[in-house]
Amino acid sequence: MTVLTSDVLKKALHKACSSFAPDELAYLALTSKPELPIRDRLAWVLHRELPGSVAAREWNPGGGRARSDLAVLQEETHEPLALVEMKAAYTFDFARAEQLTVEKYRRYIADDLDKAHQAGGTSARVFGLLLLTHPASPPRQPTPVVKYGREIARALSGRTPDELSGVALENARRCLAAHGTVEDGTLHAGRAFGIDVDVKYLLVSRLAVRSAGT
Repeated sequence: MTVLTSDVLKKALHKACSSFAPDELAYLALTSKPELPIRDRLAWVLHRELPGSVAAREWNPGGGRARSDLAVLQEETHEPLALVEMKAAYTFDFARAEQLTVEKYRRYIADDLDKAHQAGGTSARVFGLLLLTHPASPPRQPTPVVKYGREIARALSGRTPDELSGVALENARRCLAAHGTVEDGTLHAGRAFGIDVDVKYLLVSRLAVRSAGT
């Protein structure tokens, strides 16, 4: 049985995103957050390629309201082997360290990781995956199709796309570092509406279960 390490998960993530049609991921990322399409492709890759395992979306073993975005389960017993919690944002959400969105996403991911540990027990590996859509330029003209066009333009005002990407990754990495080992990478999404798009990602491998009140 294959163990879902961070390296295995990153390789599966890149393979999943390469399965989109040319420029499809750019279109999805500019018109809305691409968390669910990426989650679904990732689940399919893991389901097909991890021997002795099955992948479940919206895994909810107890029947309550708390669900894990993606679970890798032992094929026969359906015991959880790994849980992956995902969130999607944009690099403009992390353009400044003091932005409210930085703390908001930190709390979201911390809560998701705690929830996953409670669901998975002591045996399941737990990961948090933060996706950051990174347009290389704002829309050339106002359009309701490209979501958050004004925020994209504002974040790119006075700095290059590479500068924004670097600052956003630094701020995101800093706010996630307390919750585990953080690795990052880039998914090349293609081009849509005349805009080149990448999806940056940060993968958090949870260190340990936090005790109540810490």
